[in-house]
Amino acid sequence: MNDGTGGGTLDAVVWISGALAVGSALLAVAHAGVRIPVLSALGPGGSEPVVPAAIAFTVATCLHGAVAYGVARRRGWAWPLGVLVAAVTLIGAGVPFRGVGSVIGIALAGTELGLLLTGRIRRAILRPAS
Repeated sequence: MNDGTGGGTLDAVVWISGALAVGSALLAVAHAGVRIPVLSALGPGGSEPVVPAAIAFTVATCLHGAVAYGVARRRGWAWPLGVLVAAVTLIGAGVPFRGVGSVIGIALAGTELGLLLTGRIRRAILRPAS
């Protein structure tokens, strides 16, 4: 719903955060050593667990999920958390660059960060309508 307070764009932030949460969850499972057909084809291959990466992607799943929830409910804490998580995701997706997966992460996190940094969205989250 676009009511002039950024509602339609807030929905976009929620959907992007949700997509990043789902993607992070899939990557957590893949890095735990479970073979996922499409992800395994895109990644470096192998089914050996990479525990630190699995843990990092699990934490990212929770954080992106929290941002999606917080923005959907217009909770004030969601804006700074969303900016931080999107920025860390943007950096993490780009360094080191890992091909298609990095491009997707950069595009989604960059879009989310750009939306969150607009004044209209910041105000809509930090000062929700009554």
